[in-house]
Amino acid sequence: MSDQSALKERVRAFWQAHPCGEKFSDAAPGTREFFERVEAHRYAKEWHIPEAANFAGARGLRVLEIGCGMGTDGARFAAAGADYTGIDLTEAAIELARKKFATAGLTGEFRVADAEKLDFADESFDVVYSHGVLHHTPDTEGAIREIHRVLKTGGRAVVMLYHRGSYNYRIGIRVLRRAGVQPVTGGADVRDAPRQHRRL
Repeated sequence: MSDQSALKERVRAFWQAHPCGEKFSDAAPGTREFFERVEAHRYAKEWHIPEAANFAGARGLRVLEIGCGMGTDGARFAAAGADYTGIDLTEAAIELARKKFATAGLTGEFRVADAEKLDFADESFDVVYSHGVLHHTPDTEGAIREIHRVLKTGGRAVVMLYHRGSYNYRIGIRVLRRAGVQPVTGGADVRDAPRQHRRL
């Protein structure tokens, strides 16, 4: 097994055992309450996502989400009227995403797939969306090439990557989240988080 294949298998095994966002709900996984709590946490802490993703503008568009996780963002695309397809490297995520859509009465297509080798024809999608995922793949450049390949001419790619030098990674993830610190207190707006962190 090559180094890249071994790394990808470690990444897959981690997310298979710990589906992204699962820790933000204490309700039974796969229940309506579970999904509601995950969604409430996601959009309270990452308030920028709905605007950046432009869920509301997806009506009638073919949308591919790479790294769909449990389908939280995908459900927003589908509810807005997108023809939604979600892929993930793990069976655990795909199973939860299917349950999320079934619970919400939404339709979408889901596949276990590798972002570096997408099984779609050229120019298949109007929008390709991936939030906080592609930095986990050993060949990020290969995944980006695949996005370009499956994206229609004039289409839109919305991709967010964490950068190791960013404030969010160095302080928010490596220090505060791992220490269990809640950086925003009281009635503070989450957009004030950097000022809140400076006060710690």
